Amino acid sequence: MGNDVQVILDDKSSLFNYSGGKWTVHSDVRWLGGTSTYPQFADTSAGTFGSLDVTFQGTGIAFIGNTPATSQSQNVTVTIDGGTSYNSSYGDPHPQNYLQWYQSPVLPDGTHKITLDGVAGTSVDFALITAGPKTPFDTSQKILVDDDNPEIKYNGSWTRNGDPFVSSENPNGRPVHNGTHQSSTPGDTATFNFAGTSAAVYGIFSWTKTGSMSVTYTLDGAPTVNTYSVTPTTPEYINGLRQHQNYLLFSNDSLSAGPHALVINVTKSDGLVFVMDYITYSPSFTSLDTKPDLTQTSPTSSATSSKAKSGPPVGAIVGAIIGAIALLVVIAAVFLVLRRRKQRHDGGERPTRITPNTSYKIGSCPSCSIPHFAPNLPVCRPQPRCSRPCDDPAVPGAPQLQPRLQPCVLTHKLPPL
Repeated sequence: MGNDVQVILDDKSSLFNYSGGKWTVHSDVRWLGGTSTYPQFADTSAGTFGSLDVTFQGTGIAFIGNTPATSQSQNVTVTIDGGTSYNSSYGDPHPQNYLQWYQSPVLPDGTHKITLDGVAGTSVDFALITAGPKTPFDTSQKILVDDDNPEIKYNGSWTRNGDPFVSSENPNGRPVHNGTHQSSTPGDTATFNFAGTSAAVYGIFSWTKTGSMSVTYTLDGAPTVNTYSVTPTTPEYINGLRQHQNYLLFSNDSLSAGPHALVINVTKSDGLVFVMDYITYSPSFTSLDTKPDLTQTSPTSSATSSKAKSGPPVGAIVGAIIGAIALLVVIAAVFLVLRRRKQRHDGGERPTRITPNTSYKIGSCPSCSIPHFAPNLPVCRPQPRCSRPCDDPAVPGAPQLQPRLQPCVLTHKLPPL
């Protein structure tokens, strides 16, 4: 049904009007809501039939329950809003089965009355009303969201399965809208955002083999871990109940009105498979016009998980690394400067001062400086050897030093001091 909004109408609802005889209410955990209603008195061969009618507001209605056995009529007579009656087949190729046995045509949005006559051997578990813009909502209702609805976002290796389920005492049948989503892979998630006051997850549970599985349901960031197991001493396993439709996997009926995020996370699977059929919730909006669009909302649990798992901000880490590198560069530069100064001013012989009227030949000097008493005169510090070429910063145009240096000699007369 795509993304249609469908309201559940349980068989015990006062909107159902059963007639033609006394209808029987059958109790079983495999019925949604725990009961199913059928006309036990009806018999096709005797010409006795039951009837039912429902008044609803929306654009369509469908009925889900057991089809009649092959000994009973496989058709029902339908009348909508007092119009022309027509026969409708249950559409079950191999009766008797649990499935959706009637779907109305699309109707104008508004209030309608549908009447079904000639009912024999058919049970009603619940009806689904397709809401229209005028359909009123309240928190006493339950909206069914099928597993194929695009409002449910799957992540991981989920598979869609259209196989029927196999029951034991009750008839076999098909999931709601003929399919389920299944996973046995830890880490697979399904996310559903909604606005309401309750939420529940239903699936198909198998009692046919032993095993266990754990699923975490995180609602608005608060996790609930449910563990499901089948052992050799489990009563359903011993009694051979096989598969259970409409199995309640999780529920929370005490939510505040407003938007909520539900994340379903398969955390363990040992021999069992998680099978989800549909989700239900009680709406906190009053019409489709006021239904919020939450399809782009990030679940609170994801934000909480991200905060819990995240470390220091990336920017802070990068800044710290750059700062550390810059500090190392500064330290290295200071070290090199100090080392060069030490090499230039290394202690040894005392500097030879150049005095007036003394002739020296200017050669190359590994290091020269200007004495404080004669700013125009160079002072040379003879060194045994120079390990690298250097020049004399105090004497413009001084030639480069060679590996072997001669003492600094002045070749011209200097003026008196």
